[in-house]
Amino acid sequence: MGDMNRNSNLYIEAARVLHDIYEKKGSIKTCVHRSSFQEKQMLTALVSQTLRFAKVLETVVKRTKLLENNRLLWNDGMLARVLLYDFMIGPGLYKPGRLKVVMVKNKEIITSEFDRLLTAYGVNECSELPSSTTEALPRYVRVNLIKTSVDEVIDSFVDKGWTLLHVPTDFSSFKEVCQNLDENQFLRDFHLDDLLVFPAHTDFHDSRLVQDGTVILQDKASCLPAHILSPPEGAVVVDSCAAPGNKTSHMASLMGNKGTIYVFDHKEDRIEVLQERMEGAGVSCKVARCMDFLRVKTDSQTYRDVEYVMVDPSCSGSGIVSRLDSLTNDDASVSQRRLGQLHKLQAQILRHAFSFPKVKKIVYSTCSINEEENEQVCEEIYEKFKERFKIKKVMKNWPERGRKGYQKSDRYLRASPTATLTNGFFVACFKRRKMKQEVGSMESGMDQEEVSSE
Repeated sequence: MGDMNRNSNLYIEAARVLHDIYEKKGSIKTCVHRSSFQEKQMLTALVSQTLRFAKVLETVVKRTKLLENNRLLWNDGMLARVLLYDFMIGPGLYKPGRLKVVMVKNKEIITSEFDRLLTAYGVNECSELPSSTTEALPRYVRVNLIKTSVDEVIDSFVDKGWTLLHVPTDFSSFKEVCQNLDENQFLRDFHLDDLLVFPAHTDFHDSRLVQDGTVILQDKASCLPAHILSPPEGAVVVDSCAAPGNKTSHMASLMGNKGTIYVFDHKEDRIEVLQERMEGAGVSCKVARCMDFLRVKTDSQTYRDVEYVMVDPSCSGSGIVSRLDSLTNDDASVSQRRLGQLHKLQAQILRHAFSFPKVKKIVYSTCSINEEENEQVCEEIYEKFKERFKIKKVMKNWPERGRKGYQKSDRYLRASPTATLTNGFFVACFKRRKMKQEVGSMESGMDQEEVSSE
């Protein structure tokens, strides 16, 4: 690495630590401790996050040919990765010295490559790109029914040399097949009829089907809310916290692009991204509005026919496999105070969804595994609306339910890497009671909810 003073440069030290880790010389903590760099916490964070996004960073290094064209990097891939992480994903370069020249000189091509990855993975921000730990999960591909059919997409893959396997009749066998797919094998999903399953390492960055919006790369768990809400063609729907729009486009796909979806997000730049995504997916049945959902006047004439509401609020993201909390010394974990704040906001948003006069079905979901954001929110809101709404049990054959100890545990749906081969997720479905049930319940003083399934 030349004669540069390693003690004075965060990136050179981070690269050296990464080399030690890959050479099995110790854990992150051990290798950082051995370093002479004084800011240990800063060094630990950079090393951990570079490991987290190792595959993405490696891809960009190769495609931009940074090592071949920049002598200051001394042909060191680890040094290129740590610089790229802070430059594009992290907080920005910290006293990079002469190395700043490399990033500034190549800014245009670096940004272009990251934009390609954002489009390929259907995410809005670089921090949402997949991490190296997501490799254990299958690659899920959702068919955009606005542009094509599942059979047409299957035929397209078969024509390219892929082999379609039969779907086992039980989920346990299905999981085993998914975990042992050869590189050219795929199959339909066990639960969702518009989802295909590919081997974990499959790279669709350059796929025409992805680039033109014919298929969407989306984790299976995040496909559940739209299927559970299942708005029919011509429905009037609200997506309360919509950006960047995967669930919006999924609902439009299931609705045949017929009806109206009112989508809300309080940040203008996120709405702009959503609009671009919807255009790419061919969605024309949405009305996007840049405003806080809590400020929406649900009793106005505009929303008088809303019957379906999707509530997927901001959450801790603790269910996302790529978080790697264990590698960051719990820096990314959520404090109880923060959980309390999230719980309060999530409950407010869900409660507001019930104020649409004609709403008959509400789906609440998070990519969190915390009970404070899931069961506790739903039980709190259920107590306020249980005379008019029930919590419906959905997807009878789903293997994982809510945490024990709650009134409606068996009616909630949870997802996890071990049980369902997905990111961690939670879904609950609130459905308006029929009038005769409402009357009967008040007369008898008993809860007459049905335990029905989708």
